[in-house]
Amino acid sequence: MTRHALAPALVMLLAGALALGACGTHPAASPSDPVPETPATGAATSTSTATGGNAPLAPATSAPPLSPDERTASNEPAWGTGEQGQEASAGSQLVITDMRVGSHDENGREYDRIVLEFAGEGTPGWLPPQWVTQASTTGKGDPINIKGDHLLVVKGTGMAGVPDADQQAHSYKGPRELNLDDSPQGDEIEGVHLDMPFEGEFQLVLGTDSRTYRIFTLSGPTRLVIDVADD
Repeated sequence: MTRHALAPALVMLLAGALALGACGTHPAASPSDPVPETPATGAATSTSTATGGNAPLAPATSAPPLSPDERTASNEPAWGTGEQGQEASAGSQLVITDMRVGSHDENGREYDRIVLEFAGEGTPGWLPPQWVTQASTTGKGDPINIKGDHLLVVKGTGMAGVPDADQQAHSYKGPRELNLDDSPQGDEIEGVHLDMPFEGEFQLVLGTDSRTYRIFTLSGPTRLVIDVADD
């Protein structure tokens, strides 16, 4: 009786063992099977952030007015003064602190004036101004697009190569591009673009209606003056 009772149990144990062995013979996944890729989103996010921060600012349509002594027309130099350029005084270490624009009438002849004011030691100079058909920014070389029939490029010298903390605090922080086409401040000067000093030089680009101009300096405070007259 005992042997007959154990026989069914042994049969069941053998069947279970065979079933487990069959499960273990299934082939493993091949190393060459493709693995789903996860899209990389970091680069796209970085690109959109970078481009969003480089949107150009619209040019201003006005600038601070001229000071009282800059509005007078007495003892002005002859037209054409400064066309050959002028050297900065020895040891000049200047920073631009302000930019002003205004209109004048000299014996019935209208002209516009732009003034750059400086702080620091010395008197600014400038290279011979150039009339160009296309101007570019200092350093990057981006095209400058301002109003005017003509483009006058003036490169100023005598700037501080590495301004100290005090000079940086007083450095000009106003608009660097002006659209004066519809402004009472501009008739002969329609557009202005200022590149702040780079390697000791600044660049001033004027969009003008005429090619008659003069450049000179004033003191107390130190200033560079550019007049553009009606032809």
